[in-house]
Amino acid sequence: MMSDDREGAEVRRLLALIADHLEDYLEGNELALETLGESLEQGGFTSEDLLSAVLALRSLGSEALGAAVVAVDDPPGEAAQRVLSAHERESLSPEAWGYLLGLRRRGALDAEQFERVLDRLTTSGIRPVGVELAREVAASIALRRSEGFYDRGDGDLSH
Repeated sequence: MMSDDREGAEVRRLLALIADHLEDYLEGNELALETLGESLEQGGFTSEDLLSAVLALRSLGSEALGAAVVAVDDPPGEAAQRVLSAHERESLSPEAWGYLLGLRRRGALDAEQFERVLDRLTTSGIRPVGVELAREVAASIALRRSEGFYDRGDGDLSH
């Protein structure tokens, strides 16, 4: 819980930094966006902090605020962002998570396949799971579905 508080504080600090640079740019400072990269490096942010900030910003831009009413029983929308559990965050590298999100966003994996890949990766015992293993498992699951065979068993990982 303490780690979640720190991560939340870091992401808020990161979002505030980005907002400050955007505001400076709007006020006429033409170098504000160029110096943003330097400020990010000096801020000591982790790749997880940056990924969280990107997801937060994208979620804000994905749909007009208050435009839709969603019931608890409704399935998540097409643009819904999947949030990792604590166990999943410990299991996957940020790069592997980003790779999987990209596959889901492009439609290479449907929601069921995406969850199946996450389940296989988080139960593999490999920490942290890298992009290569994520690619291998995602391809295996996607190919099984496209061939009309979708094995619900765990199967073996090659690692």
